[in-house]
Amino acid sequence: MSLIKEIIGATLMGLRLVSRPDDNKILSVYFHNPSVQLFHQMISWLHNKGYRFISILDLDELIVQKQAPAKRLAFISFDDGNKEYPDLLPTIEKYKVPVTVFIPTNPVVEGNYWWDYAGKKEQSTYTGLPTVESFKVLPAKEFDLKLDVLKQHLKLERSCMTLSELKALAKHPYITIGAHTVSHPILKNCDAARQSKELEEGQMLLNEWLQQKTVYLAYPNGDYNDITLELADKYGYRLGFTTKPGQINTATVSRLEIPRYSVNDEGGYYENLAKINGYWQRFFPPN
Repeated sequence: MSLIKEIIGATLMGLRLVSRPDDNKILSVYFHNPSVQLFHQMISWLHNKGYRFISILDLDELIVQKQAPAKRLAFISFDDGNKEYPDLLPTIEKYKVPVTVFIPTNPVVEGNYWWDYAGKKEQSTYTGLPTVESFKVLPAKEFDLKLDVLKQHLKLERSCMTLSELKALAKHPYITIGAHTVSHPILKNCDAARQSKELEEGQMLLNEWLQQKTVYLAYPNGDYNDITLELADKYGYRLGFTTKPGQINTATVSRLEIPRYSVNDEGGYYENLAKINGYWQRFFPPN
């Protein structure tokens, strides 16, 4: 399957079957946990194509001013806070890439994300659920109960960075830390009280840990609803990031519904080039 995807990606990039990205809009790309090689490939390709990398503060200002970019601009972000992130710093420093990392706070404390447990083969013995995707449709209370059971039975190696590692990362001149809730729930499956707790407490903990004012948010799994947007505004988040693929039109974008192109961490070079250029989604829309 990976070879087929590479062939499709190379074809889309080579033939330009669809229009190229609009230079009057900002390219918005996010990663989860890419290899050093894949991250370097994507960043070097953007650099070689003349993109200038902007910080989230720059993006915020452009959106406030509704100012179209005068040149090719790219905004880069990461979701989650995996412990391997420091391995990417040489590429970030080489190409001078401002990066925003959206951090859920519970995994920093506990060491793992809920999908680390849900992704284990033996988890179905305790939950009766076949896959990680099965967890994503559960009501929040049922989700929590099943996850608690897994935490009691499964011992995992740490996958999230520690608090000391997070603090060190936050001091890097190219890094901005944003919020990603407390426990990384599927927010649209949560009632208003739970959503409020997730958005407020995640923000407060990052403020306390990092001695900063946290005003940028990414919605876990890209899922949110009207309640989420109301609460994000209530708690003073200036920008909210989705997983809807697309470039950022600074004249029309909703500041709490900013699109981003996703990189497939397990995918290849051409597949991901086609994705960050928006070609892939024209033929294979996300679910």
